[in-house]
Amino acid sequence: MRYRITLLLLLASAVAFARPQKRGVVVDTVCEASLAAVLHAAERFCAQFQTQSDSLSQWAYVGINEREKEGSSDKPTKESRNAIRLDYKDRVYDPVLKTGDVAIDIYVLGVRWWKDQHLGTKYLVAHPANDPNACTAKLIATYSGSILEGGEVIFSLRQIDATRTRVHYEFNLTFGRVLSAFISDKTWNNAVEWRFRMIIQNIIEFAETGTVKPKN
Repeated sequence: MRYRITLLLLLASAVAFARPQKRGVVVDTVCEASLAAVLHAAERFCAQFQTQSDSLSQWAYVGINEREKEGSSDKPTKESRNAIRLDYKDRVYDPVLKTGDVAIDIYVLGVRWWKDQHLGTKYLVAHPANDPNACTAKLIATYSGSILEGGEVIFSLRQIDATRTRVHYEFNLTFGRVLSAFISDKTWNNAVEWRFRMIIQNIIEFAETGTVKPKN
């Protein structure tokens, strides 16, 4: 019986650690705005993320705080919207190289699991020489330690005409092996994915109208 229990525990651990380390969100849409306007909105998001993330609550994060409050509780569960939370602290930014560094604390189920993890970021934008109607903006993140291995936000833009732009948006995050074992599909959907789908909706709205209205 003891060996059977041990085998079951090993199998359960194997299933947990078999969960994917890399997860992502992909959105393809058409923005009713010029290529320049969409690129401006994407660059605004990346720059404020690197330098003053509190400003994002005024437009890119509109609606996120409200939904977090609805799904929050004194004792969050794996299915809660606030199952995983990052607390951003000190920041350093180089405006010439467009690189940044921020210290973060990582909370899981309301408990701080890791303190002073460092998130490094670099912003890049590419304009193909043979295609003036397209460009790609990318924010790449690297993490200290093994809790999170890295992430990226990619905006691939292509002008349709003077007032419309095709947008391919990707958000990819690679968890460390320990944290990935905690991230089930349901936890990812409830605690992470919905945030990044709302962010791209807000960025598109900002490009189209110059503002983001409060969500109902």
